[in-house]
Amino acid sequence: MKRVVCVVVFVVMVAIVNAASFFVTVDGTADGIGTHNHPWDLQTALDHPEDVQPGDTIWIHGGLYTGVFTSHLRGREGAPIILRSIPGETVVIDGNSDGDELGVLNIMGQYTWYWGLTITNSDITGENYYRDGIYFIGHSNKVINCYIHNNGGNGVGFWRPATSSEIYGTIIYHNGFRGSRRGHGHGIYGQNQTGTKLIRDNVLFNSFGIGIQIYTEEGAIEGFVLEGNIIFNSGIPGNRAIDRNILVGGLQPADRISIRNNIIYNRPQYSSKASVQLGYGVENRNAEFSDNIIVDGTLHVIKGWNSLQIVRNRFFARNPETPLIAFEDFSLINNPVINNNQYFAGTLNFDSFSEWQIKSNQDQNSTFQSRVPVISTYEISVNRYEKGRGQIAVFNWGNQEFVSVNLSPVLSVGQEFQIFDVQNLSGNPVLSGVYKGGTIQLPMRLTDIELPFLEDSFKDELVHTSPEFGIFLVLPVKDGYATGPEVSEVLPMKIRKCYPNPTVDILAVDFYAPSRDILKAEVFDEAGRLMHHEEYRATFGDNTLILNLASLSGGVYIISLSGTSGQKSECKVLKRDFVLNMNSGGGVKVDDESDQDRENFD
Repeated sequence: MKRVVCVVVFVVMVAIVNAASFFVTVDGTADGIGTHNHPWDLQTALDHPEDVQPGDTIWIHGGLYTGVFTSHLRGREGAPIILRSIPGETVVIDGNSDGDELGVLNIMGQYTWYWGLTITNSDITGENYYRDGIYFIGHSNKVINCYIHNNGGNGVGFWRPATSSEIYGTIIYHNGFRGSRRGHGHGIYGQNQTGTKLIRDNVLFNSFGIGIQIYTEEGAIEGFVLEGNIIFNSGIPGNRAIDRNILVGGLQPADRISIRNNIIYNRPQYSSKASVQLGYGVENRNAEFSDNIIVDGTLHVIKGWNSLQIVRNRFFARNPETPLIAFEDFSLINNPVINNNQYFAGTLNFDSFSEWQIKSNQDQNSTFQSRVPVISTYEISVNRYEKGRGQIAVFNWGNQEFVSVNLSPVLSVGQEFQIFDVQNLSGNPVLSGVYKGGTIQLPMRLTDIELPFLEDSFKDELVHTSPEFGIFLVLPVKDGYATGPEVSEVLPMKIRKCYPNPTVDILAVDFYAPSRDILKAEVFDEAGRLMHHEEYRATFGDNTLILNLASLSGGVYIISLSGTSGQKSECKVLKRDFVLNMNSGGGVKVDDESDQDRENFD
């Protein structure tokens, strides 16, 4: 049995009059004019020449670009500048160069898409190695379908000033270095305060430290969406043990955290920390952990959370003693909603499933089986930006030599394609040809892998995850910049704001709709029970829906909007009861709302 993850999106085409194309080559110069015959060098293009306007594309020809580079490109909302490798050509940016920059590529500008670049560092014996692959501080930028590997710092340092930015479809591996006591350097290291950072549909593995670390000591870790990522075997090259694949927590409260539809995998019977850790040193606010798959790892919740949802996940343990979920102190979770999960073997907070249900009063609609499945399954995701590109994760529970996979969500009949083993991207495709429809056979007896550049790493501990688990990259075969897509922005339906929050009766829901549609508006309580529903005719663009919650009792509610295409967006609100206080003016007074309430539920 399989579940196909097809990301259904509406694409809003950006209307740009006279959008231009410019060109970069390895032997381009600062005196060039960005044409085929007189191209720029890379740094000149990144310095935003005056001829480049929002909506333009800068195409980079294949080759090795040695140095550290800083981008000041500035597009505008709805008209990003696109810096992209020419399809069919490999652009490698190698940071083996002197300089004070903190990354191989340093993103300082705004509204620019960095697409299809390979970012690495071959200076494995010198001080120039210890940089981030990307040092990311410019706001409203995207890193799309890149390859970031063998950098001595983090793969991506995704820092607080990079508000409303995204890392998408990028393969990140072998970043960091081995320290005296543990591995250092993470796949992605993120901090944020305003807006929301998106980390979606990436593959991260064999980080020397943690896969995705959302951590701070004096800053902020508020507003992250981790969605559709595949993360596995973090920490092995740096510490000969599996570190956390995801860590969210620090010495400041984490808030507005959404971790959904990810695949998180650990090698069986191998020393490991918690696979996902929520919380660290202080009490936290709100987090959602939903629709994820965890294999041979623990979801470990540290400290308190004001509101925590753990719903619709699938947890697998090949060792029945593995704790699938564990809490430092379950009583510190103020508003837990843990339900509709599927558990396969393992323990729940070190108890049996039935004991956990009784003690916690959670997981009442969840299921438990005493062993993992025996039928192989797979998950497939469709790239939002490139037609014919996708990722496949195979769970080979049946220990088959080949697993059948239907590629129709990714490829069209007659389309030429190649499929690569993500753990051996420098090798030949495991499969190629012209898609004839239906299923293809993916090999599951793979052994060859890429190893880290650094000699001072536990290379001997790195082995292929097959036959139990395989990750594959599907690519269309195309060459030349003329085959690139039109400039487009993916804008799904999204609730922008629910206010006032808390409310005593009337709630306004500001949201964006990608097309005219009849939406279903639903209100659920914390137990997932439907308390109110109505329809709303949305127009293209910004809308405001008014809901009257006066009939509902006080508590936390989930507001859900869903369209006919299957798109969905949610927000959480606190509903308060009226409190009458006949003051001297004879009016009705409503309880004041505290700053803490605003922080917890905005």
